[in-house]
Amino acid sequence: MSRPGRDYTPRKFNKAKPSVDTSMPPPATGRKEVPKPQKKPEQQPQRQQRPQQRRNNRGNQRPQRRRDGQPLYDAKWVRVVEHDVSEGVVTGFTEDTIIPCRVAIESSEALLPSMRIYVGDDGKGSPSGSILGGARMDKMSNSAKIDFPLILQLFVEEHGKHFVDAFFNKAGNLSLKQHAFELLAGIGNKKALQMAELRGSSGFSSMQELNEKCGIDSAELLARRFFSEVEDRSLQPRLIDHLFPVTA
Repeated sequence: MSRPGRDYTPRKFNKAKPSVDTSMPPPATGRKEVPKPQKKPEQQPQRQQRPQQRRNNRGNQRPQRRRDGQPLYDAKWVRVVEHDVSEGVVTGFTEDTIIPCRVAIESSEALLPSMRIYVGDDGKGSPSGSILGGARMDKMSNSAKIDFPLILQLFVEEHGKHFVDAFFNKAGNLSLKQHAFELLAGIGNKKALQMAELRGSSGFSSMQELNEKCGIDSAELLARRFFSEVEDRSLQPRLIDHLFPVTA
């Protein structure tokens, strides 16, 4: 009940906002997916060519012929030292300059050491091949290193008359103390003078006569000297430069 003389006015209550945030968080949307790094496409390994394919490619990629300062590509004939049938590559040396080289050749049968390969442009010789480039002595197989001087010796014996006339019948003194014969392994000053005396004015008629009179194997000694000059380009004087090309 209200008191007499006073109007009753209902009180207004101010609803104060709570000091604590009672609002609900937004509904969970789940974890965001992080894109995974994509793998780079794997490169397919190159298929190895079969020996026959490699031989065909070598035959199709015949190098250009001689350029200035490259006498290797002027060669006409190469002597076989070793033939790798699986690779279709011959290791040998040019006949006119004794340059070690590699030759691409199509042959299902192994070529024997000392055989000749024609590498000229006109294709007149058989078997024939194309020069791939020079051959380094330190990259050759052990058998090729052993056979190299032996093939050189066979070459010297085959052209014995040329080397007798061009060297043994003409060699003289290099200086007051050294004869040209002393460039050969095992030939000292005394032996060199003895050979020069046995030569006389008429000279040796053949390599056989030279060997019998002087008691040496002239082809082996000359081949060993050539091989030393091939291994060491700085070796002077160079008999290869004076005795090649061979005039049969």
